[in-house]
Amino acid sequence: MDTANSANTVVIGAGISGLLSALVLAKAGHRVTVLERESEVGGVCRSYSVGPYKVDTGPHIITRLHGGPLRKLIDDYFESVPVFVPHGEYYVRTNDKMRPFPWTLKKFALFDLISKSDRIELIQTITSVFTQRALRMLDDDVSVHDVIRDRSLSPSTHEFIDTMCRFMTGAGMEQTPLTRFFDSQDYKNKREVQDPLDYLNGIKNAITKKGALDQQYPKGGVQTLINAILSSMPRDVVDIRTSYEARKIVVDNGSVTGVETDKGVFQADTVVYSPLVSKLPEYVDDLPDAYVDTLTSLETVRALTLWLGLDEPFFSTDGSEIWIDSDPPCWVVPTTNYDTSLAPRGHQLVGIATNLRPDADIEQVKRDLLSEVTDRLPGIEHHIKMTHWQVLVPEKAAWVVGRGMPACETPVEGLTSWGPTRCASRWA
Repeated sequence: MDTANSANTVVIGAGISGLLSALVLAKAGHRVTVLERESEVGGVCRSYSVGPYKVDTGPHIITRLHGGPLRKLIDDYFESVPVFVPHGEYYVRTNDKMRPFPWTLKKFALFDLISKSDRIELIQTITSVFTQRALRMLDDDVSVHDVIRDRSLSPSTHEFIDTMCRFMTGAGMEQTPLTRFFDSQDYKNKREVQDPLDYLNGIKNAITKKGALDQQYPKGGVQTLINAILSSMPRDVVDIRTSYEARKIVVDNGSVTGVETDKGVFQADTVVYSPLVSKLPEYVDDLPDAYVDTLTSLETVRALTLWLGLDEPFFSTDGSEIWIDSDPPCWVVPTTNYDTSLAPRGHQLVGIATNLRPDADIEQVKRDLLSEVTDRLPGIEHHIKMTHWQVLVPEKAAWVVGRGMPACETPVEGLTSWGPTRCASRWA
């Protein structure tokens, strides 16, 4: 058993956040050891074979590729870059019709899934909210429900809004911050000073946005993104240990000194903790009570995914579908529409995901989801050659009102939570 392994930086967790952190730190000159309790790296950003099909860990579309944090990390640190395929349209499917998602106010005005009177009222609400945000009159923790509860909207419109909130945050409209729909990165970062020009640009986007142009799928599956990170690692300074379970972050006089695992202790003066931050108090003793309360109050959301391998295509759209009125509502991503190599020739691979409520009976949700698929697409049951289920936690924490995201810095000197972008700004 190793008892005195030395590395100046240890990263706990080899999911995409941990691997990106290791990449940034290594290129900044740190010697890095990555500890992963599973036998594979990638976490919920992996691809693997199920028979002749290659599935991802849940459907993935990579967002903000034109100017978001991942794009900056790719530009600054990647030696090889995956081939990304444009996502295409988001479609809203109901039993009677398929509609492109209304990205602009003009298209929303014609979005006949919602009654004309409700559309008028919502457009007035949207423009009012943009104005209040520009004038800094709207609190970050105002929920979507707070804004629409006094409006005379129909139950079906409420259902549509609630479903969209659950897709955006994993929570209903009572818990979804309104700002998640307008400036999600500012809300996540709790930026103290917002530039009013940001909100004027937001109004411009609401009028002219052409769709999800910065959202793409990595050809070959999300595993290609993990592979690109691994191939960009400086080999002589990064040591990735799989099947190593971190059990305790060792602290002495307020500073981190190492990580205790099931196979020994790794000494370190810097530790990056990348798993669920709400679990951090299980690894560190004597954290301040207020900090522990903040971490343990964070909520996570589980998602159920059904993968279907079909011997002929049933989904021909140039994008993904949101099934609003299904029970349960779900997001449908035909990944072979982006890369035919993910299935045998002529076959189609489709990921169908839905959020799980905390008290959900998973087996019942599975039955309901598969029943919705066969009811809406008559005859599909005769063409299903593979079914595969996954239950995952796709986000480290749900963005809900009243739950502040903690800063990457912790009260322990040398211990950081999450953070490839934070690693880049602090250590690069």
